[in-house]
Amino acid sequence: MDVRRRLREAKGLTPTESQLASAVLAMGERIQTTSIKELAAASATSIATVHRLCKKLGLEGFKELKVELARATARREDAEGVDFDFPFDEGWGPERVCGGLKSLYAGAIEETLEVLDLAELGRAADLLREASVVDLYTQSHNLYPAQMFTDRLLSAGRAATCHESQERQVRSALTSDGTHVAVAITYSGVNEILAQVLPLLAARSTPVVLIGAPMARDRNPGLDVYLMVGDSESTLHRITQFASHISVQFVLDALYSCVVAGDYERSMAFIRDSLPYTRKPGL
Repeated sequence: MDVRRRLREAKGLTPTESQLASAVLAMGERIQTTSIKELAAASATSIATVHRLCKKLGLEGFKELKVELARATARREDAEGVDFDFPFDEGWGPERVCGGLKSLYAGAIEETLEVLDLAELGRAADLLREASVVDLYTQSHNLYPAQMFTDRLLSAGRAATCHESQERQVRSALTSDGTHVAVAITYSGVNEILAQVLPLLAARSTPVVLIGAPMARDRNPGLDVYLMVGDSESTLHRITQFASHISVQFVLDALYSCVVAGDYERSMAFIRDSLPYTRKPGL
C-alpha cells in the first residue's frame, strides 16, 4: 500500500501519532531533507512518537519511512497522474485512454511487486505442485482470472477445479482434505463464499493460499500462505476493477509459472502428449 495512504488511513493511532501523521503528509517532499529531530519539533511531538508511528506502519524506522515516501512519489510520477479508480474522463480519445491504461497497469504491477513476498510465492508453488487437486474459491469478477488459472493448471496436467456457483464451491470444500490445496481470491477480504468455505477447509486441514490486498490478509488471519497485491484501488469509489484485476492476474500468472518451472519436464511432457487432442482441426 502507498505509504501516504497508510498514513491517512492508519487505525489505532493516538492523538499525538495522528498529529504526527498529518504533519508528515503536509510536509510533502520537504520530509526528505528533514531530520527526525526536526520532524518531531515541527509536529510538536517527540522522537519516540516518530519511532512508534513508523512501527505501527510496519516500518523499521524514520529512514525507511523516507524511502517509502520517495518510492510513492516516484510511482505517482511514473503513472503520470493516472487515477487507479477513474483512469479516463469524459471526451478522452483512444490515444489518451490507452496511455492512461498503460500507466495504470505499470503502476499496479509495480505496487504489487513491492508487497508480494517472493518467498511466499515459492511456498505457494511448492504446495500446488504437491497437491492432488487445486481448488479455486472466489466470486464475482475474480471468477474469470480464476477460471483461466484453472485451465492453465489443467493444461500442464494438474487437477484443478473452479466452480461458479456458491453451492458447488461449498461442496468442494466439504469434500476437500489435506491432500488438496485451496486458492482463495479476494481483493478486500469481504467475500460471502470465503466466509463459508474457510472454516470448512480449516476443519479438513486443507492448506489455503490467499491472494488479495493486505486488508484481505488482516480480515482472514491464520491461513497458510498470503500472496499480496497492491491496494491503491478503492473498493467502492471506482468505475470498475482496473488495477486490482491486473494485480490479481499478475500474481496468478506468476504462481502458475513458478509451479510449471519447478516441474518443467513433467509439465512439458503432458503438454506435448495432449496436443493431438487439443490442437485445432486441420493444423
